[in-house]
Amino acid sequence: MKALVDWFVYDFDREELEDRCRKYGGLVAGAFFGAGWWSWADALVTQRGVEGESSAPFKYAWPGIIATIAMVLINMLSKDSLQDIADSGDEETNTRARLWLLCSFLLCFGSIAASIAVLISCTEQGQYVAVGVGSVLQCGFILASALILW
Repeated sequence: MKALVDWFVYDFDREELEDRCRKYGGLVAGAFFGAGWWSWADALVTQRGVEGESSAPFKYAWPGIIATIAMVLINMLSKDSLQDIADSGDEETNTRARLWLLCSFLLCFGSIAASIAVLISCTEQGQYVAVGVGSVLQCGFILASALILW
């Protein structure tokens, strides 16, 4: 354990870690995004094939769609461009950029709240439970993808 702490404190190369994150970050974020939509598709197949229930209503798909839109909105404004806007000295543009980012993250967290509401609703009704679980996993993976990619 002491060797791990010594490595982290003394031998830790931050630049190498940043290079690796830049190199593989998009790949990992894409894997998370794919896992999110895969969990939704798997929930639909499980609900239809294994549990023998009819197709889930389209309204249960909205949290995942909104999370995907939020991920796109979050990644429209990169950290570098946000720093460039802050360094420019234009307070109005800086405020707009930060407000855009805040609304995008709120939209993403709202989709997670909606997917939890779908899970609770499905559990109380006793049907489409797999769809509720798939919705929560989908939104969680998409948020993780957005955070990694941003």
